[in-house]
Amino acid sequence: MKNYLIKKASVFGNFSNNYKKPSVCPHCGFGTDAPFYKQDVYSFNGHYLFVATCTCTSCGKHFLFFCEYDSDKNDYEPVIYPSITFAPYSNKILEKISARFIDMYNQALQSEFNKNLELAAIGYRSALEILVKDYAIKELGQNPKEVISKKLCPAIGAYLNQEDLVKTADVVRILGNDYTHYERKYPQHDFELLKGYMEIFLKQIEVQYMIKHPPVSRTP
Repeated sequence: MKNYLIKKASVFGNFSNNYKKPSVCPHCGFGTDAPFYKQDVYSFNGHYLFVATCTCTSCGKHFLFFCEYDSDKNDYEPVIYPSITFAPYSNKILEKISARFIDMYNQALQSEFNKNLELAAIGYRSALEILVKDYAIKELGQNPKEVISKKLCPAIGAYLNQEDLVKTADVVRILGNDYTHYERKYPQHDFELLKGYMEIFLKQIEVQYMIKHPPVSRTP
């Protein structure tokens, strides 16, 4: 995904070519055609450096970018500060249950970071299935062949014996599945709702693990 917009360089002065302006705020991660707060131009060895401070139209915070300009080409990538980086998810407790879940969850997070929300929703649903089944095998001692053979819906019902776990997992399952269909059945429920329930479910599984594995216990 391109995190920049092609803009006319004339905004910096008497320049006829285009330049690349960042289109994603490094603070909130939302797309923005951020207006300039301040701007300047520096020249060196026949080249120019555009420098501008922008204000995000979503969160209102400022960010700085630099873009080299050459009248013969406009393929220089902008440099932004603070940098736009993806921070991978890590959770030592959930990793003990399922390292594969952590990997899939990060793939979904990366899709969300790149604004590919349909792929992210499907990824969260897949991550849910991996975590539910690994939880059943490793924490509940269920037969791996039996667990693997189950579809997600009956697996949730069979292995998540608490009502709160079932309810939150079902929201992620149903809404995640909905994004795989040509015509969504629940378009009134947006991606943020799915993501919220996913986070609740993860915290619930983490709590269950901590209860089952206390670091200390009373002596007889």
